[in-house]
Amino acid sequence: MKKINKNSSVPLELEKYFNSNLNKNWENFKDECQIGYKEVLKEIKQNQGGVCCYCELTFHDEKGIRDDFRVEHFHPKSDESNSEVNWNLIWTNLLGCCNGGSEEYILGGIRFISNKKHRHSDILKGEKNWDDEILNPLKIPAFPPIFKVSSKGMMSVLEDNCSNADIDISKAENCLDKTKLNLNSPDLCGWREDVINNLEDEIKNLEELTENYEEAMLDTLDTYLSKDSDNNFHPFFSTIRSYFEEDAEDYLKETNYDG
Repeated sequence: MKKINKNSSVPLELEKYFNSNLNKNWENFKDECQIGYKEVLKEIKQNQGGVCCYCELTFHDEKGIRDDFRVEHFHPKSDESNSEVNWNLIWTNLLGCCNGGSEEYILGGIRFISNKKHRHSDILKGEKNWDDEILNPLKIPAFPPIFKVSSKGMMSVLEDNCSNADIDISKAENCLDKTKLNLNSPDLCGWREDVINNLEDEIKNLEELTENYEEAMLDTLDTYLSKDSDNNFHPFFSTIRSYFEEDAEDYLKETNYDG
């Protein structure tokens, strides 16, 4: 789970629709403003660098099979406790999320998780108000890192960093909890372990070519912590960041990383 930098300006068609339809809901917007809806999806994906706001899986499928993407309302859109707030169409309440392993036909089924207890991201959240229970990706700092990842892909909370950044440790822990976002689900841990193993192989192969470990390591770091040609992050950015430790922090500061 990483910081997301959202465009401060509201997508034009969303703003126009909202101002003219203060009480309309998200489904109304999708049905009645297709141009605006597509604009919002594009902006969300670009803002997030093509990765899920919670688990950091990528959205895009290069094979042309259905993308693993949907719009997540961080604060439940069904909340009508305040008649002056319509959570359906507030730009800062709209995030991009994967389907958490719940869809069998997305990406050719490779991410489908049959065991419902192992599904992740916002699957258990639904319309519950977890504003005070989990971290909002828009409020995670760029520095210092809040999570670290073990060689087996298990995430844990860096409590000192949370304290230094004024981040609620319990909220960070809840992101990993199996009753919340379940970011330590077996599948996610396995995929993160694969990423780490791949990084080690990349460095080893480069070192054999260059005969210089430091150069091989820094080249691999640069490749995987920078965005690709489509301006997307590599999957599991926080795992990659954790693997390279202080070298990653130096690189991200030098490149003015801000989410």
